[in-house]
Amino acid sequence: MIAVLASAIATTGCSDYLEEDNKAGATADLTYSTKAGIDGLVSSCYAFARGFYGKEAGLGLGEGGTDLFQTGKDNKQKLLVLYDLTADALNDDQNNNPCLDHYWELFYCATDVCNNALYWVPLNTMLDEKTKNQYLGEAYFLRAFYYFHMVNIWGAIPYNSEPVTVVNTAPTRMSEEEVYSKIIEDLDNAIAKFEAAGATKKADAKGRAYYWSARAFKARVLLYEASWLNKADLYSKAQSEAEAVIGSGEFSFYTNYDDTWSMLNEDVTTNKEAIFAITYSDNLGSAESQNCVPKRYKTDANGAQLNYVNIITRQNSWGGNAMLNMFVPLWNNGCNDIGGNNTAGGDAKAKGVFGRAESNPLNYINPNTGLTVNVTPYYAPYGRGFTRYVPSLYLWELLEKYRATDQRTEGTMLTVYRCAPGLEGCMPNYPQNDVDTIIYYSALNGDSPEGQAAQALAKNRYRIQFAYGGDIPVYTSGNVATAIPKPFGSSKKAVSDVYGDARYNNDNISGQTSFPSIKKFMETPFDAGNMTKEMSKRDAFVMRLAEVYLIKAECQVAQGNSAGALSTINELRSVRAIAGKDNSRTGTVNIDTILEERAIELCGEQQRWFDLKRTHKLVEYVKARNAEAAGQIQEKHYYRPIPQTQIDACTNIAAYPGGEGMFWQNQGY
Repeated sequence: MIAVLASAIATTGCSDYLEEDNKAGATADLTYSTKAGIDGLVSSCYAFARGFYGKEAGLGLGEGGTDLFQTGKDNKQKLLVLYDLTADALNDDQNNNPCLDHYWELFYCATDVCNNALYWVPLNTMLDEKTKNQYLGEAYFLRAFYYFHMVNIWGAIPYNSEPVTVVNTAPTRMSEEEVYSKIIEDLDNAIAKFEAAGATKKADAKGRAYYWSARAFKARVLLYEASWLNKADLYSKAQSEAEAVIGSGEFSFYTNYDDTWSMLNEDVTTNKEAIFAITYSDNLGSAESQNCVPKRYKTDANGAQLNYVNIITRQNSWGGNAMLNMFVPLWNNGCNDIGGNNTAGGDAKAKGVFGRAESNPLNYINPNTGLTVNVTPYYAPYGRGFTRYVPSLYLWELLEKYRATDQRTEGTMLTVYRCAPGLEGCMPNYPQNDVDTIIYYSALNGDSPEGQAAQALAKNRYRIQFAYGGDIPVYTSGNVATAIPKPFGSSKKAVSDVYGDARYNNDNISGQTSFPSIKKFMETPFDAGNMTKEMSKRDAFVMRLAEVYLIKAECQVAQGNSAGALSTINELRSVRAIAGKDNSRTGTVNIDTILEERAIELCGEQQRWFDLKRTHKLVEYVKARNAEAAGQIQEKHYYRPIPQTQIDACTNIAAYPGGEGMFWQNQGY
């Protein structure tokens, strides 16, 4: 917290981060006079971002409580995503924690480390000027990066531009406009330093910040400031930055959209479209891995530094990217319909022809042929059924709207779960199972003529779950304004309408546990050396070329150039088109069009809440498309509450709207 933040500096290795023997005074002078000391200091500036990007809690802040996702059975942040949150700190609660107090501390710790880098790098005599400029560019970039997230979560915030050396119990909140000005100033400094260092090639950046990541991020920041603070003059500047990135020649699109998300291309340094990412290594499970998140400055009663809450760190497995499991249903769900063969030397958790693959090989025996089948390469990419987030009916229908022409529908939404080759026909409850389909999620109304025809085709062959209607629907309604995933605990079907038996007499066929998943983060193709775990080595892409096109299009709309925006959107849609298909849009483009395109392209990438907030569409869209949260959301929710622990630590508290030299809680909390 600001009031208790001491000058502690991260160095290298998880066990060394933010030790009690803070590197201040003579110790810091000695450490940061060496090249190794400065190398570690600048590297540590990145570590805090691994607590947000690719992490469950950061996903909740970026996607939860929007029009695109609703809660699965085991969602860990329901207070946050259902807008039932308060300023109270829930400490290490792993089951329902908004984590706002943790992020307040984490981001301020991050900026303090950046400030220390900006202080010590110029003083180091062991670095050449090129390296100094590179390191200063990174520190400026990352300080802007962290403050950008804070100002968009909390609004006016205290701003520190120097290392913290004394306790401050009377911090003041800087206006959003001033914070944005500081962020742009930092990005301009970063751009200048990167240019001086010659850091203009992504291939040379090795996953770190560089010239084009700073310019792309500047385009995003300018767009946010323009849209949220209604500063129309900034749209042209944001567009200029976007056009420079597009024309740089550093980035390009894959012909096949799936290649954007292939694990063969997960590394930001080799991915053609990725501009900037938070990097993760394949050294999962190591306490010294670059994947780990620093310890907190906060200590326990014995003075030992605490860890951030587990849904931020995943310290039980020493970090990594959690997105592979955040949108996954209980696909091996143990419902009574899927079953019928045994495992050989395999996993006791396996259910019928389906089972979570945590070993290689995981062998199943086909009871009809007696042949042993290694199912691991086919089931491991499906991930673990954590049931955190369910795509909303709105998102599902939006993607289906363009299925015939756009690669992103198939590349984003997994609607068919298949058995491993060699296990077809192994489900006694579906005796005519002559295909590899096990579960099929159909976007149709199960009660419509088309739905009934699809049900007839599926009967005795595989399970079919319709978006709504039919025997076992995913959602309670076909109206996006009222639809919610069918709740766990009220979805048993004692007697199936189709089969007349109890095969669906199990809550695991509820919409909160069995639903189509977002597949872009899945571990495909299968890597035998990296079995499905709780975490992945996948780099968390923060900015991609597609977003820059969408920034440009939004700027064109804001400046009254609908035709230009349509052309820009169609450039992107053309590279996402199914071969031989016309994927272009027609008509007038407005902000709703832009947000629709951003939903199609960026869903799940920790941006949607911020998009709806900055465009002033949050309350409107949630009320229209997310019935879970519609009754709770209010205008106050455009800001998150300042953590109560920070309020309690301040001596200059005033009632909203505060005043000069005062600190206050956001309105309504």
